[in-house]
Amino acid sequence: MSRPVNPRAMAPARAGRTRTAAPSVPDRFWSAPRMRRYLLFDATGITYLLVGLSILRVVWALGSGPEAWQTVLRQFRSPAYLAFHALVLLSVVYVGVRFFGLFPKAQPPKIGPASPPPGPVLTAMLYAAWAGATLVLVLVLGGVLP
Repeated sequence: MSRPVNPRAMAPARAGRTRTAAPSVPDRFWSAPRMRRYLLFDATGITYLLVGLSILRVVWALGSGPEAWQTVLRQFRSPAYLAFHALVLLSVVYVGVRFFGLFPKAQPPKIGPASPPPGPVLTAMLYAAWAGATLVLVLVLGGVLP
């Protein structure tokens, strides 16, 4: 049989100091370069959401018949969709470049008995893998590779 838990069991022994002023946003918060980079990185998530919704639309059209599929293909040829997909490409490249810049810094100093390659070498290897994967996808989608 269990007994009720004391709601103050994890409370500190004595109360901590309280703030003397209400929290506020620092001056130049939105215009700081670092904050702009964070906001731009976060805004890429909106493009991924919209791409996911467009994928659902494509799948729905595939299930609705050839006429619906042709309509979706015709709409994807419009300048607005082409501009949107260019924006999505820029978003993916921005996130990839940011990730590749952070990846070498996050590596442990030792991986078993071996140490990781220097940061620039690791970054170059990541870019080469990215370019290779992109090339393979282009060849598969282009019909050159099965």
